[in-house]
Amino acid sequence: MPPPRPPTLSPLLELAPMSADTQLQDAYQEWRRLAEAEGEAIRTSNWTAVHDCQAALQQLQPRIIRCTDEAQQEWTRLGEDRSSKEKHLRSVVTGLIELEWRNNALLNVLYQAAKAEMSELEQAGQNLRKVQRSYSPARPAAWTSFS
Repeated sequence: MPPPRPPTLSPLLELAPMSADTQLQDAYQEWRRLAEAEGEAIRTSNWTAVHDCQAALQQLQPRIIRCTDEAQQEWTRLGEDRSSKEKHLRSVVTGLIELEWRNNALLNVLYQAAKAEMSELEQAGQNLRKVQRSYSPARPAAWTSFS
């Protein structure tokens, strides 16, 4: 007996295009996913992943702008309450901006810690050079006589 097949969508649902509003919500979900991944990468000092997340977020911006324009046109076309849709979007964006601020604050804390450690290492290097100069033998004069 063959294994049961997974359920499939009806052919009409498979062909139905995603609404602009849904595409916009998906874009914001992607922003959240990337911002959360960026935060985790910052916490683990995975700077390559931080860079990749930031690059992906930058590439996402034009998509969000396009989807926003398309969703606004769709709302107007469908006679939906645009002000309530925009109010919802503002709350979503506010949450995302707060997440980005937290990432930035964490990045700043790590930067300040690294800067302090670098300063300590520079001071230690100066101290080692002083110790080396005080314990190294005096150099003999190159000329001991003129004859």
